[in-house]
Amino acid sequence: MPPSFETFPEDFEILRANGVKVNYWAICHRKIWLYARGLRMEPFSDRVALGKLLHETAFPDLSRREVLIDNLIRIDVFGPEDRVLEVKYSRKFATAARLQVGYYLLYLRWLGAGELVGELRFLKERRREEVRLTPELEALVFQALLGVRRIEQLPSPPQAQFEPFCRACAYCEVCWA
Repeated sequence: MPPSFETFPEDFEILRANGVKVNYWAICHRKIWLYARGLRMEPFSDRVALGKLLHETAFPDLSRREVLIDNLIRIDVFGPEDRVLEVKYSRKFATAARLQVGYYLLYLRWLGAGELVGELRFLKERRREEVRLTPELEALVFQALLGVRRIEQLPSPPQAQFEPFCRACAYCEVCWA
C-alpha cells in the first residue's frame, strides 16, 4: 500500500504546504524553490492576470469565493453541494490542477470536513472534471508534499529544464534571461 495520511497522519501536520506549491510540483520544481524563497514573478505575468480576472468574474452568483484557509490554501469557489471548485483557463496543466484539488480535499478532510468532492472548471473549453480523493490521488499528494519539502530544503535551485511552456511562464526571465 502506498504511503498516505491515513497511515502517517502526523506527517500531514509537518508537510502542509501552500496549494500553489503542490501545483508547481507537477509542473516545475525550480519554480517551487524560487517561490519558497519569496521570489514572486506572478504579478508581472499577463497570463496570471488573465487567470485572476477569470477567478474574479467566474460564477458571480456563488457567494463562497476565494476562501483562504490557514493562510495555506485558497479555495476558488465552494460550489453547490459543498463542491470544491478550482477554476482554470484551460486543461493545459490538468494534471497539476487535479493534484492541487486533491490536496485541497485532503486538507479539508484533515480539518474535519469529511469526504468532499472537487471539480475542475476549464473555462476556455467549457468543461468540467470531477475530482475525488482516491487512495491513488492521496498517495500522489503525499509524494508531492514530500517533494515540495525536499526542494525547499535544497541550498540552490534545481537546474532549469527547458520545456515549451517555459516561454509563457512568469519565471521565464529568471531561468532563461
